[in-house]
Amino acid sequence: MKKTAKKAALTTAIALLTAASVVTGSLFESPAALLPDDGAPSVVYNVTTGLDGADDDDAGMQDDESEETRRRGGVRAALRQRILQLPLIVRLLVVLPLWALGSVLLAAGGAAWTLAQPVLGKIAGFALMLALLAGCFLIGAKAAFPDLPVKKLLNRRSLVALLLGASGLSVLDAVLVAVWGEYEAAKAIVLSAGFFVALCSASIPFALHEQKRRLASAREAAERQKKPEKLTFTDAAGTFTVTIPNPGA
Repeated sequence: MKKTAKKAALTTAIALLTAASVVTGSLFESPAALLPDDGAPSVVYNVTTGLDGADDDDAGMQDDESEETRRRGGVRAALRQRILQLPLIVRLLVVLPLWALGSVLLAAGGAAWTLAQPVLGKIAGFALMLALLAGCFLIGAKAAFPDLPVKKLLNRRSLVALLLGASGLSVLDAVLVAVWGEYEAAKAIVLSAGFFVALCSASIPFALHEQKRRLASAREAAERQKKPEKLTFTDAAGTFTVTIPNPGA
């Protein structure tokens, strides 16, 4: 219990420290704004004033936007004022390290987001392509085999085929962008043709396999009907087998 409480307290402290540092880093652009040279607190107010003789209708239309601006600016100004009213030694030993940590975190987060945007775009494109392939496959397969449930349509075999098709289209798009200067002009045609090929690669094997399975089931049912039914009885005298001919044979 003590170890769990210590871990919880440590986690909470780290979370609070991170939140405080990020907030402090976002409020001040530089250490000079945090530690003014004259020692007087510099307070930033966001006030919207109207001009004498302004049109009443225009002022009325801007009331909501001005109120929202004052609310947002007021919160930031209040936080800045509270921090700048702290003693200089506190700002120097506590707030300044928080600002430095927050600035580093914000810069790292911005850089990570910039680097991740192309990757996220590729992932989103792959997911969209896979969803389109799966949707078209389900529509066609359900039309051909309306008695099959969705879980039978999207089985392991068909899912692997759809994943391979979406992956192939994504790789093809990336390669053509890199090696073909005029690819953008023909991108729609190329991807449409590739989409059709990928869809056929998943649909045709599924349809052939399902048709083969149905023919095998029908053949087995016919064989069972042709075979006579045998009943076995056992008593004190021994074991007897009675064969009952199938009426439809």
